[in-house]
Formats: sequence, structure tokens, C-alpha cells
Amino acid sequence: MRDLDERFLRRALQLAERARGHTSPNPLVGAVLVREGRIVGEGFHPRAGEPHAEVFALREAGELARGATAYVTLEPCDHFGRTPPCSLALLQAGVSRVVVAAREENPVAKGGLERLRAGGVQVEAGLLEAEARAQNEVFFAVQKKGLPFVLLKAALTLDGKVAAPSGDARWISSEASRRVAHAYRQWLPAVMVGVGTVLKDDPALTVREPDFRPFPLMVEPPPLRDPLKVVLDTEARTPPTARLFRKGPRGEPARVLVFVGEGAPGARVSALEEAGARV
Repeated sequence: MRDLDERFLRRALQLAERARGHTSPNPLVGAVLVREGRIVGEGFHPRAGEPHAEVFALREAGELARGATAYVTLEPCDHFGRTPPCSLALLQAGVSRVVVAAREENPVAKGGLERLRAGGVQVEAGLLEAEARAQNEVFFAVQKKGLPFVLLKAALTLDGKVAAPSGDARWISSEASRRVAHAYRQWLPAVMVGVGTVLKDDPALTVREPDFRPFPLMVEPPPLRDPLKVVLDTEARTPPTARLFRKGPRGEPARVLVFVGEGAPGARVSALEEAGARV
């Protein structure tokens, strides 16, 4: 039984991964419904505001969900948010057993397993928990620490420098690593640089690679959007003409946030605000 449970949970993890970069601030979640050893429904949470993974799986299974086992990568939610509780949906569908990889840590959403147990559903949790937590590393870190999750991306020369002897910092990295960096820009909500990088490289900080996800979403995804562009700039030296202020491919204004020091010249601050930045 454990081998089968692990097999179906791994399938749920694979499904969850399809939506990476589209679910923030929600976690990645996948669900698989199995009856008599056969998958009768599966789904994943495609993006915030859309139904959760369990709902898509239940829709696909229909009446075959009654008496089935649900494999879910994260504890079914137990609160009314933009969508009803998934724990209630599983109960109403007549699911007899639920196997969960990781428990929910959000105090608002947790409690789904308790509701299911109270409703007579057999519940098990903890199988492939490490894999599920690694998949949602960002989500769990923010929930636990209440702090932003920060990923440092740096390209170094062989002698450990961030620029060549000429001072040129461009293309120390490879084409492959630049694609990875653009995937991170799709995945994480913001990209941050110091004003020195803005003055030296004049980066656009946009997403220029195609969608990195290997599979289509279950619903039409929103157009790829550039991350929030954050600049650390004590003296407000960021030029209002910098490339990071350019509009996106669909004419949407750039989202730029500049952090300045208390002594930043007022004229420079005003110029940045006129260029569209939030300072």
C-alpha cells in the first residue's frame, strides 16, 4: 500500500509543479483521486483566485470520487477565502481516505485534516513531506518566519569577481544561466538590484524568455508579466531615463520601487516619482 501511496503522491507533486510562477501568494498544490487502484481525477492549483487542486480533481472524477482516496501535496484548506474549503468539498464528494504530504502552516487555512477526521474520513499525513516542503520552500519560509524569501543570483569570474578587469559585468554568465535567471524572474514576484548596477549596466529587469513551465495550465494563464523592480538607492541617483522604467510589451507601465535614504535630494525623488516609480 505504501508503494502505491508514494506513486500517486509523486504524481500529485508533478502536477503541482506545472503552475510554478503563477500561484503567488498561494502555494503549489497537486491532487490525485484514485479508486480501485486507478486514477479517476487529477488537478493542480493554476493560480491565485482559481479553484484549488482538489476541486479540479473532483470535477474530473465526478461520481467516481465517492469512496476514492485523495492524494494531496498540501493539507486541504479549511476556510472560506476566494474559494470554499477544500476539506468540505472532499467530504461532500464522499472521499473515504485522504493522504497528505505536508501539513498546512497558515493559521487561517489549517484544520482541514481535523474536519475530515471528524467527518469519518481516514486521514494520513507525512508521506513525501520533505519533497512537498522543498517544492514550496518559499511559501513555508514566509509562513514560518514572516519575512521575505530572498534568492541571490550572482555571476562570478574564475577569480571570484562580479566584473571583468575592464569593469564590464555583462555576460560573465552563460546563455543557459541567463535563461535560468529569467525563469526565476517569472517565478518570484520581485527582482532587486543596487543603484550601482543600474548606473553601470542600465538593466531592463524584464522577462525576455518564453514561459519556462513544461506543461500548460488547466485554465488560461495570465500573460507573463515582469516582476516588481526594486532598487536600493540611498541618494536617489537612479536616472528617470533608465531602461527599467520602459513600458512592457503590451504597453503596461513598469512597476518600480526605489528605496532611498532620508537625505536623498527632493528634486531627484520627485523626478523618480514623475517617471513612475514608487519611492
